[in-house]
Amino acid sequence: MDGLSQPLVYTQAQSAEPAQPSQPAPAPQPAPPSSAELSLVAAAPVEPVHVTAAVVPVPPSVPPPPVVSSSSAPQQPGQSLLHPFPEQDPSALPLTGFASVPARAAVLPNAQPYTRPTPYEPPAVELGAGLSRDPPTRRFISDAEIKASQTNGMNDLVRTPGVVHDDEVQSLSVEQLKKMGLGRVPSGFCFSARMTLHAPLPRTVNENDPHPEQPARITGIYNKLLNGGLVARMVRVPVREVLREEVMLVHSEGHWDRVRATGFQTIDYLETCKEFFERLSLYVNPDSAFCARLSCGGVIEMARAVAEGQIRNGFAIVRPPGHHAEPEEAMGFCFFNNVAITARWLRTVYGSGTQKDVNGRDIKMNRVLILDWDVHHGNGTQRAFEDDADILFISLHRHGNGFYPGGDYGALESTGSGAGRGFSVNIPFLNEGMSDADYLYAFQRIVMPIAFEFAPDFVLVSAGFDAAKGDELGKMLVSPDGYAHMTHMLSSLAGGKVLVALEGGYNVNAIAESAHACVQTLVGDELPVMPSLGSASLAATNTVYEVQRMQANHWRCMGEAVEGQDELTKAGKIESLADILKAHRLYDLFHEYELFNVAFSSASLEEAYHDQLLISENIYDAEVLLVFMHDLGSMKAAYTAATLDTDLERTQLLDTSREVLDWALVDHGFGVIDVNLLAHLATVKGQPADVNRNKAREKELALYIWDNFVSLSSAQHVILFGSGAGCSALMEMVRHRGHALKERVRACISVLGHEEPPILDAASGVRPWYKNTSLVLLPATHVLQEDARRAGKHQKKFGNIHRATAEDESRPTHLLHASMPKIKEFIASKIPLEALLAAAPSASSSGNGSGSRGGGAAEDVVMGAPAGEDSRSNGLVVDGASSAVSATA
Repeated sequence: MDGLSQPLVYTQAQSAEPAQPSQPAPAPQPAPPSSAELSLVAAAPVEPVHVTAAVVPVPPSVPPPPVVSSSSAPQQPGQSLLHPFPEQDPSALPLTGFASVPARAAVLPNAQPYTRPTPYEPPAVELGAGLSRDPPTRRFISDAEIKASQTNGMNDLVRTPGVVHDDEVQSLSVEQLKKMGLGRVPSGFCFSARMTLHAPLPRTVNENDPHPEQPARITGIYNKLLNGGLVARMVRVPVREVLREEVMLVHSEGHWDRVRATGFQTIDYLETCKEFFERLSLYVNPDSAFCARLSCGGVIEMARAVAEGQIRNGFAIVRPPGHHAEPEEAMGFCFFNNVAITARWLRTVYGSGTQKDVNGRDIKMNRVLILDWDVHHGNGTQRAFEDDADILFISLHRHGNGFYPGGDYGALESTGSGAGRGFSVNIPFLNEGMSDADYLYAFQRIVMPIAFEFAPDFVLVSAGFDAAKGDELGKMLVSPDGYAHMTHMLSSLAGGKVLVALEGGYNVNAIAESAHACVQTLVGDELPVMPSLGSASLAATNTVYEVQRMQANHWRCMGEAVEGQDELTKAGKIESLADILKAHRLYDLFHEYELFNVAFSSASLEEAYHDQLLISENIYDAEVLLVFMHDLGSMKAAYTAATLDTDLERTQLLDTSREVLDWALVDHGFGVIDVNLLAHLATVKGQPADVNRNKAREKELALYIWDNFVSLSSAQHVILFGSGAGCSALMEMVRHRGHALKERVRACISVLGHEEPPILDAASGVRPWYKNTSLVLLPATHVLQEDARRAGKHQKKFGNIHRATAEDESRPTHLLHASMPKIKEFIASKIPLEALLAAAPSASSSGNGSGSRGGGAAEDVVMGAPAGEDSRSNGLVVDGASSAVSATA
């Protein structure tokens, strides 16, 4: 008899408890000694022992233990040896995951024995049954036709779908005609209440905490579409069970059998497997396999109807979802990968190009695009097409920090393998709270350019709505309007052949609203007008930038000029523009001002700010010490008119920091600590810029400079001067070293653009001192200047705000040059005249830290400013460097 056709019962393993005296147990089979045990026995002294052994016959019904080979899994202490299953090699590694269901049934205590399902018999299913092979047409009738139909007994002609009276058409508005779908093939949907049979077993779920993958997900969507009038405007596609041969386009036959086998188990047995299935993020009841077959078969039928022109596009209201199901594993609420199977089905049925649609045109399915906007990565879908160049998989999802499904699969480096390298595009958002602006930015910069270059013949959307606002699992902020606009953009591909299939989404109200917005777009309603979205977040733009760099190796639309590190290294030595500019400044300031480069004793600071800290030789004994923290400057890029490429030969660097150095070093001989901040570069090499990490590094840098240089200096007058990005770093000094600053710091200067000045917390305890000591220079058009009523509160938080003149520009580099007279006047009012005279370089020497520029006469210094421009011709100014300097980058 064929063992596979006869139901087999596997009993549980023999209990380890001692047998009752009335029932003598058979002698246990001794386990073969290991090599270590043999060596110990050989080494031990052997004494003669007389043992009388009772011979106990072994019943013939007990099979011998399986052979344990080197490829078997190690046996745990006390573990019983399981008899192998017919389909499992005794010497092979044991099955894991969902494939181990039969093995678990054999060893669970007091469990229902595992029953193998009967052999599969394909049902007699006619593909496409119940759906017309001809596209629905609109019929226009007159009064004469109505009268003739009444005489023929066809009184319900007027109520027939698609029948419109001629006079009624003339009275309809354009909007009503569009809603009637006149002149267009209608959209379709599929839904079956039978899929609600997949529900958690009562004893496996808390009544007060329902499982997120609940039947109300699809009934909520269907009722929303029904009550909104959208169901009446669409064609309903019948749902059928998927065939085994169709599932095996992606999954193995063993996976089909294991899923189907769950329908043959009792509820009591499945309840004992609760903990096992929860580790796979699944729940199973006897109807789950049936619902999984309906879910997958419904998506396939929808795709067939779209491909053959019976409907224009469609929305599949199905569950359980599928995009986590891998070829050999069910996981993440998913059993069969609906979208992956449908994509392979389209390529298999229509890939040859011999089929015709309802209009007689050839059906071509050479390339299929799968767009997955579920908040979780579609690991099963990508795994199914890892090396397939005919199916492009693009996924937008949350990634990292253990977010499901976890691991590195789904990172931006996961681009496929073999022939499919580059045909997996992952856009992994590393933060929660991504909004419409972030998703639409990724669509415009990555999804749509790559999709147009790929030119698909069909678009499948794995539409999980767990990124919707209100979903507690996804914790994203995408609105229904955002989903509508994404659907609209995808509808421009493949001649509008778009199928949206439901995946995740666990807030019933959120997914119903989101699905309703998508279906409105599919049936042709006008797009909702979205409010001002603002700009995409820094986290989203960084992710998009990194994905563009990764995918530029595979897609021309991502930028031909962006080459990978490997290709560049082969061509020659790589030098970043930032390193070149730092090296230029290092060389230039040493020869002009004798500023010396200082290495950090902190490894993290040296990595982030190497070659960016310069000091004069007199910082420890100067009377006045200037701490100057600033941006590098402003790049003045020139472009070639024909191609808009940057012309590096005509690009210049506007470095207004030289004006401050001339004033401090040449005119007054101050001690100077110059810190050049490249605010837009990452502080960790090889990693993208991170705002929180960069702020933490800036704080560490500011406190390092104070503790290692300023606090050890004998200078009695300290000036803190920040420009651009340096302002927030200087504020860290004030916050955390405020009481020490009050003794020697005479002035705190901040020159900013339109960004908000850094706030001084009330907890610092130095707000009154900072208000009197600070000068915050903002352009006249700054938003803080508009509300004069809150000027007092502004001064408490931000310091003494100075309103620049109307002609001053808003950029910090230009505002610094325009504000230098005001800055000099303010500092002169805070530092005594005798201190400035004592700090000024003498006429007979070059002065401390004055460098090759030479020294200026002390009598020329009045209140911190030169007596006149003519008095500075005494070797104090070289090549007009006291003003803004242009240097070729």
